[in-house]
Amino acid sequence: MEETTRAEAAKEFLQGYRLCAELLYLRRYEKKQTTSFGAFCREEELLAGSEAYWRAQMYEAEHLIASLRNSREKLMLYYHYIRGESIERAADLLGVSRRTGYRLHKRGLNVAGILLERMRKNEISNPDFA
Repeated sequence: MEETTRAEAAKEFLQGYRLCAELLYLRRYEKKQTTSFGAFCREEELLAGSEAYWRAQMYEAEHLIASLRNSREKLMLYYHYIRGESIERAADLLGVSRRTGYRLHKRGLNVAGILLERMRKNEISNPDFA
């Protein structure tokens, strides 16, 4: 698999964390409302799904990032995908320049993509080697 494709796969996988978090928030909002949520969102398929599934997806993304070696790349992915910070803000939190932040993000996605590919192929049972 090409390096870019791996990075794109990792990026898509990790972006799923924010989507699941937002879906869980919408579900909580829906439960709090006394009126029908359908007035705000006509696409019922958006909220159709299992909270347990969304939480499991979020756990997998967290686990993928946690499986990486301790490095700035790991922290960049954590701040950007789990905490929802922009790459610029995450770079600021890490004390690096904006440009270095984008480099860290790219390298982190490449490493996460390789790890994700191996995990999906079940090549490794314990991904904590990365």
